[in-house]
Amino acid sequence: MDKNITRITVGRLLPSVLILMLCIILVIGLNFRSLVLSSMQERAFSIAEIAKAGLTAHMKSGLMAKRAYFLHEIASAPHVKSITIIRSDEVCEQFGKCIAGEKMVDDSLRAIMNSKKPYVTMSDWNQKATVRAIVPYVATSKGNLNCLMCHHVAENTVLGAIDIELDVTEYRNKAWMYLLIVFGVIGFFTVVIAFNMSHVIEQFVRKPLLTLIQLAKAVFFQTDTKEHGTFESKEFKEVANQFVQFGKELKERDLRIEQTTSTFHSLNSEIDTTLKETLFAMGEAEETRSKETRQHTLRVVEYSRLLAGLCGMNDHEIDLLVTAAPLHDIGKIGIPDSILLKAGPLDEEERTIMKTHTFLGYDILKHSEREVLQAAAIIALEHHERWDGLGYPKGLKGENIHIFGRIVSMADVFDALSTKRVYKEAWPLDQVRAYFKEESGKSFDPHLCDLLNENFHRFEALHTQYYKNM
Repeated sequence: MDKNITRITVGRLLPSVLILMLCIILVIGLNFRSLVLSSMQERAFSIAEIAKAGLTAHMKSGLMAKRAYFLHEIASAPHVKSITIIRSDEVCEQFGKCIAGEKMVDDSLRAIMNSKKPYVTMSDWNQKATVRAIVPYVATSKGNLNCLMCHHVAENTVLGAIDIELDVTEYRNKAWMYLLIVFGVIGFFTVVIAFNMSHVIEQFVRKPLLTLIQLAKAVFFQTDTKEHGTFESKEFKEVANQFVQFGKELKERDLRIEQTTSTFHSLNSEIDTTLKETLFAMGEAEETRSKETRQHTLRVVEYSRLLAGLCGMNDHEIDLLVTAAPLHDIGKIGIPDSILLKAGPLDEEERTIMKTHTFLGYDILKHSEREVLQAAAIIALEHHERWDGLGYPKGLKGENIHIFGRIVSMADVFDALSTKRVYKEAWPLDQVRAYFKEESGKSFDPHLCDLLNENFHRFEALHTQYYKNM
């Protein structure tokens, strides 16, 4: 299903907003976690210093037996989950093994103590979130807490470490709550932004676009454009003004084109008429020289027009045929008068020369690129071909003969048989009809012969109109 502009825009924007939300939440969460860890670390270090000072004081005052109570009191402070003293190997050698509230050093603890740096870690994904700090304390002779007074070790020797575990579940839960609040606020503003953007797109993009489309249609169809010209944004106003200006230019251009087209059609019609009259006059000139029966050219044209319409030609093809038909015997201008005007039958040599009028006519017309003269060239060349292939000049057979040549051939023979010539009398129309039936599939296209036979009364009417009433 096609998506509208609003859905596409919101769909493209939403992933970016969600990613931004996740980044903000991640940054806030990590910062809050870092803040909690830093705060708890400082607190653990403070407790470790207090514990260190207390243990030293107990040692100096000889109250080491009561330090378990001291550590218990520290452990009862808010958020302190446990506190344990870790004795180093050096202290164990001097004072013996661990006492209450202490534990022996192992390999992992020994590595932390040897680094002489505090180790802090947070576990905040369990049900209870905790921060554990292991703070080594190092022997020093400086300050009031002179460790070397009691411990027989070298300066900077690690005496042990204080292992403190703090409960930060409350802080962790508050962090999640704040994150949810931030997520909700961002989500709310995302919805507000999406809704507002949808409204803006609808009001200032989609509706103006539809209005612009209506304006474009009005410009194209040259209707009233005033009702399509209301826009709020500067950009759409500028486009609308350009459309209106384009419409004016289009209307002016259409007017010029219409005037030019009218002039062109007038000139073309005049040229067409002149060409048709010229071609017809050329056919009649040839008819006059050949001493053909009067209006032979006109009758051939009308018989051809009728037969072409009966066989289903379109108007353009019929017009092309009847314009070209008058030139079917134009090649006879190259035949000597002694042969062309001979009253009796021609001998073999004379018939051979007479047959060349087809090639002569074709050579005269073939060089033109005009469609009508190309058609005339085909007719001049092929109107003496026979359906059975025994015609001339090429001996073409069947549908290899152009339909124009087949039609003019029948029209020419129909007129030659049905009219009086210097060498013969006119045949009765019944005899002409019988001749075409007999020559169907021999001299002539059988389909055209069937059409002529079925519509013979129409050919009789043309014959009467253009021959008997001369």
